[in-house]
Amino acid sequence: MDPKPPILATLNDCVAYSQNVAVRERLISMDRLLANLFVWYGTHRRRTRLHRTPASFGLEFTEVSFQSASVKETMLSGWIVPAEQPKAVLLLCHGIDSAAHAMLAKAALFARNGFTCLLFDFRGTGRSGGEYVTLGHHESEDVLGAVAFIESQPELNSLPIMCLGESMGGSAVIRAAAVCESIRAVVSESTYATLADALYQRLRPLGPFAKRVADRCHTIGIEKYDLCIADVSPVQVIERIAPRPVLLIHDNLDVLLPRVETDRLYAAAGEPKERWDVPYAPHTFAFMVAPRDYERRVVDFLDRAVKSEMSQRTSIDPRSAA
Repeated sequence: MDPKPPILATLNDCVAYSQNVAVRERLISMDRLLANLFVWYGTHRRRTRLHRTPASFGLEFTEVSFQSASVKETMLSGWIVPAEQPKAVLLLCHGIDSAAHAMLAKAALFARNGFTCLLFDFRGTGRSGGEYVTLGHHESEDVLGAVAFIESQPELNSLPIMCLGESMGGSAVIRAAAVCESIRAVVSESTYATLADALYQRLRPLGPFAKRVADRCHTIGIEKYDLCIADVSPVQVIERIAPRPVLLIHDNLDVLLPRVETDRLYAAAGEPKERWDVPYAPHTFAFMVAPRDYERRVVDFLDRAVKSEMSQRTSIDPRSAA
């Protein structure tokens, strides 16, 4: 077969190249669109309606507001639910697509077991200030603001402070405890090891486009939302919590955060550390699926943490036992 004339071959190459460029540009545009959608969905403000308050559970409470420890000093809103004879203060930290009212049943549980609870809306959620959610990045500063608020309250500042967080809230309390010695124990349920890996897990259905979209999400997070996804890495800092105790809870039917996330966190954590794998529980549903086991295990963990803390205080200053 006769070869194509040089001029025709060149024209065909030009057409093919232009088609490839057009396809490439469409793919780039699709990457940008998907990345913007994913980041917007993760960070947009959650305007949750206040359907329940502590009064819905027959609980006494005080409405409070305080500043986050972040540079922008975002105002946060929450409730203090007192225990009759408190032995510690427990911060209850909700996950994404949630708010403080989602922690009310747990507040009732812990209050009757002697823990005064502070539950609050993270930034960008519910009644708190802030333009958007940062997926655990600045939420750790919200936890530090809550700790500072408790320490400023004369009736509470002598009590040990402990934290319980779910999903994003778990990430926030781990990262806060890693830099704040005032947090004396941590309970974390359904928490990712790194936000970057959790993001990629959500993007895996995109197949070969997943990495490209993930990379664009990183860029958009930094440029638009003051969110560095790579920095939100509980697995890199959890060892700094030791020798304060950590309890990690994994829900065995969690399709959002697979078992390997808890495996990595547990492996990285220092002693003392404990783990509870909850059969038949979806994401953050351990309390709903196994309420009696939840109360027994988590309260026992926190009670032991309180006893250890009080023992340490007594050894340092015997007068503190009085």
